[in-house]
Amino acid sequence: MWGIFGVIGRKTIASLTVIADIVLLSGAAVLAEDKGLFDFPPLLAEGPVGDIAGKIVGIPGEVFRAEAVRNDLGPAPPPRGDDPGEYHGLIPPARNTGEYWHIFKTAWDSDDERGYQAFVTAIGRSDCGSLNQCIKDEANPYRHLDKGHAYHGDCADMTYFLRGYYAWKNGLPFTYQHVMATAGDAGGDIRFSPDGNVVIDRRVVTAPTTGQPIHAPTFLKRIGGEVSTAMFRTHPEPRGSNTHDDFYPLKISRDHVVPGSVAYDVFGHVGLIYEVTEDGRALIVSSHPDNTVTRATYGPNFLRTGPQHGGGIKGWRPIRLVGATETEHGTFVGGRIEATNNDDLAGYSLVQYFGNGEHPVSDWKLSEFVWNGRTMNYYDYVRHALAAEDHEFDPVFEMRTAVKSLCSDIRSRRVAVDQAIQEGIHREPHPGRLPPNIYGTYGTWEAYSTPSRDARLKTGFRDLMRVANRLVEEAGREGPQLAASLLHTYETEGAACRIAYKRMDGSLVRIDLHDVSERLFDLSFDPYHCPERRWGASDLELSTCEETPVKRDWYEAERYLRNQVDRTYDVQMAFSLEELKSPDEAPPVLGGIGQATPPDVDVARWLESVADPHAVKTLMADAATADSLRREQGADRAGGTGGAAISSGGN
Repeated sequence: MWGIFGVIGRKTIASLTVIADIVLLSGAAVLAEDKGLFDFPPLLAEGPVGDIAGKIVGIPGEVFRAEAVRNDLGPAPPPRGDDPGEYHGLIPPARNTGEYWHIFKTAWDSDDERGYQAFVTAIGRSDCGSLNQCIKDEANPYRHLDKGHAYHGDCADMTYFLRGYYAWKNGLPFTYQHVMATAGDAGGDIRFSPDGNVVIDRRVVTAPTTGQPIHAPTFLKRIGGEVSTAMFRTHPEPRGSNTHDDFYPLKISRDHVVPGSVAYDVFGHVGLIYEVTEDGRALIVSSHPDNTVTRATYGPNFLRTGPQHGGGIKGWRPIRLVGATETEHGTFVGGRIEATNNDDLAGYSLVQYFGNGEHPVSDWKLSEFVWNGRTMNYYDYVRHALAAEDHEFDPVFEMRTAVKSLCSDIRSRRVAVDQAIQEGIHREPHPGRLPPNIYGTYGTWEAYSTPSRDARLKTGFRDLMRVANRLVEEAGREGPQLAASLLHTYETEGAACRIAYKRMDGSLVRIDLHDVSERLFDLSFDPYHCPERRWGASDLELSTCEETPVKRDWYEAERYLRNQVDRTYDVQMAFSLEELKSPDEAPPVLGGIGQATPPDVDVARWLESVADPHAVKTLMADAATADSLRREQGADRAGGTGGAAISSGGN
């Protein structure tokens, strides 16, 4: 039977010091007024940035266009070593310059796929902050053909939309699965089905033999109401599906994991790989329920599970138009869509699920991943397999890029929180119960809460701890020296990662990555909490939060859920405030959900405990000298005034 569904650590602040307009909060800076003193992006709290991006069906209020959030790792090396300009030049000119979808080719060839790769890379490298911005950005060479249309969507929508959009512009066939069913009789939310899904029906783009072809903007906008991450939750082998699967698991290599490949997280998120760097990082661009587009790096934030869930890195299954008739204008009408079978796909592989160890396994949990004779975990294997053949891994560079990736996650979280504050959700009464599951739901909670974002951020810190342990261990006798270098890099990059949020009294609080790390399990995912709670404030920083006793009680009751790193979609969470309990006091079915205590993810403290003290002291002294020199040079350029110039003007 099928169940068919419609797819629709905390610092104590002991004292307060006022210096001009800056209030210092034991490491965090609060501005009485926003005077543009710091080099972080502008807040959304003063109003929308740019024009209104549109509305999400079923969510009250308008969703404002967000600023771009990048995986800020510096200039990315061009894919495959090509010149960036030449790579962008691979995107072909449009065949369809109007709004109708004429079919000029019956199948995608290698040139079409390379053009699509270049198209996705251009979008990923751009600063676009929403799907609509991406389509209107100069990275899209077809943007001038789309006047009068606006496109919006979340992660699944964006993944399908960009493929369909490129196919339309280039006169290529396209199809997508739009009706899914749970495998077996599991029922429940099809996005998180325990045994995966099967494909029931699909929509196809074929030109009729008479009349007008498909109106492309209408067809593409329809995607947003018909796809979700349920479309990606499929077993690699066809098991009960009525039609082919749009995707297949890829062999992990630079030849097959390319821009345009899909990265699916079984916890309800999907994105497009837009670049594979020389050091093996798969960079991902994706949209979210609040319509913001962010960039990330593939890693433990995309959970690995068994093949029944279809998680991991996938490719688009090749399709072809069969039985079509070519017209005198060089277009094709009629015909049907056929797809390539797994056995005929050169890049098809189940290694992501069962490993490549010497002894084959049938249980994915027992799989081994081996690279050049070394056994490693899956995510390390992916990095090595995707790295250029002559690449040598540098531990300090690994730490630097990992911290910058975390910084990107923090900045994208700020955009999401600002959207909720802009909509005034924090001023609304708190609902009487949590959603059935805080990680996967609909409506206001889905659009403005951040439990999944926060879980990915916590996963990133936890993985950084794992990586730091591995790097120091592999260094052997040089481990203490390396730990000192890693600590110095972590401290330096963390201090450079700064954001600001606006408290309820209008003052700004500046925090950096180290502040976020210390209050990681105090960050509220609940959109009904004040911005101070959303950013884990305490003591003086929290004093401006206007909240009812009920909201304060909800914050305390949700602590156990905040302590949890791994997302759980199979746990019922629709409890009232009175029903929520510590997991040490009650089982999940009786309200004891979450984790009693948070895990230790304090990378700095661990590195300091194993680092060579003399090396740490030397590195810090050198850094202080360099910083002092930079300040002196800056003062000279400013006319010798020295220090920071603080404006006394108002907003």
